Amino acid sequence: MSNPTDKGKAHYISPRLLKNLDSQTPISKFYTQATYMNRRTEPQSIDLSLGDAYEMPPPGFVEALQHWVVPQNSSWYGYKANLSESQLIVSTSLKEKRGLSILSEDILMTNGTAVGLAICLRMLAQEGDEVIILTPPWLGYRNMINLTGATAVGVPVNTNTFDMDLEAIASAITQRTRALIVNSPHNPTGKIFSTATLERLAAILTEASHRYGNPIYIISDESFSRVVFDHQACPSPTQFYPFSFLVYGYSKTLMAPGQRIGYIALPSIMPNREQIKRVIGFLQRNAFGWCYPSVLMQYALGDLEQLNINMEHLQTKRDLTVKALRDMGYKLHSPDGTFFLLVQAPWKDDCSFAELLASHNVFVFPGTPLEIPGYFRISLTATEDMLSRALPKFQAALKYAGEKSFRDTNSDLQ
Repeated sequence: MSNPTDKGKAHYISPRLLKNLDSQTPISKFYTQATYMNRRTEPQSIDLSLGDAYEMPPPGFVEALQHWVVPQNSSWYGYKANLSESQLIVSTSLKEKRGLSILSEDILMTNGTAVGLAICLRMLAQEGDEVIILTPPWLGYRNMINLTGATAVGVPVNTNTFDMDLEAIASAITQRTRALIVNSPHNPTGKIFSTATLERLAAILTEASHRYGNPIYIISDESFSRVVFDHQACPSPTQFYPFSFLVYGYSKTLMAPGQRIGYIALPSIMPNREQIKRVIGFLQRNAFGWCYPSVLMQYALGDLEQLNINMEHLQTKRDLTVKALRDMGYKLHSPDGTFFLLVQAPWKDDCSFAELLASHNVFVFPGTPLEIPGYFRISLTATEDMLSRALPKFQAALKYAGEKSFRDTNSDLQ
């Protein structure tokens, strides 16, 4: 009898997993082909491509962890799921900071937004289903949806306003639609979706749910809901539509993406909450391998909830960078929130322009792999020094782009 561990024997791996591993999504194609991005971590490079933390966490972050790391009893570091203290802290904070009334028992702690999204998708979608995403989307949505066996259906935002195209969303809904992912403030456009927009979206989903006989859920990715400029409000879909999950993680406000804590919150108007909580708990303990946040982060949450990224500093970086780029001749919206600026590229081929910037040691994320061709994304999590050193290089690249276009036009006329 052959030994299945013999050398040269093929080992079984889930076909669906292998299919997703080898899938050519826009992001996977980009990282395969854009080899110049390997240079973005070199010492002379100015990396503005991702929302990585280039500045220290808010004051008080380290002190909070130092305080709570000291065991207070013999079971301090034993198995813990949802600490009731953590749930109450989140419930109180949502009420005080965002005006959302969500019961503490309807908050399920997770180790970050990404896990919360994956849990919701695993619960709602399966082979043959569809999940609508707004494009340009966050980088991870498509792969997460694909792993459930469902299909991601992209609906572009309005490129003039970056608002949802509600008519297009309504047209994209079918009997196979199980959920819609909403991300506000939207990454990468920075758009906050208004109360009026969310109310109209709720009416569309309510009508479609009745038509097809099944609820169509909103999975509301609210990672940037506290990273908003000009003291704007950021309404949540959970205020207007009962079949909504609020998914949140603290890595943006704490600027500490490696120390992960977040939650899934269920609005009190959601039907069948008890069953849904049982399913989420089952997935956390079993399918996702005890994916509750570390007990240290839960113990410290009362202190961490009081901290936030320095929005005045971030807004100063936004305002200075937007003005400087506009003065050079770039076209861009000033974002309502998030860490990002989405800028129109002077060439139709945004990937080539991103590579031109890389030749000046400035690294941005081109729009094509983000599913919004003709743009590129800049991260404001860079330091002021990084941004100030990058600005002359943006000007030099724009000048070169203009000269090249002039040369190409004259060449075509000859």
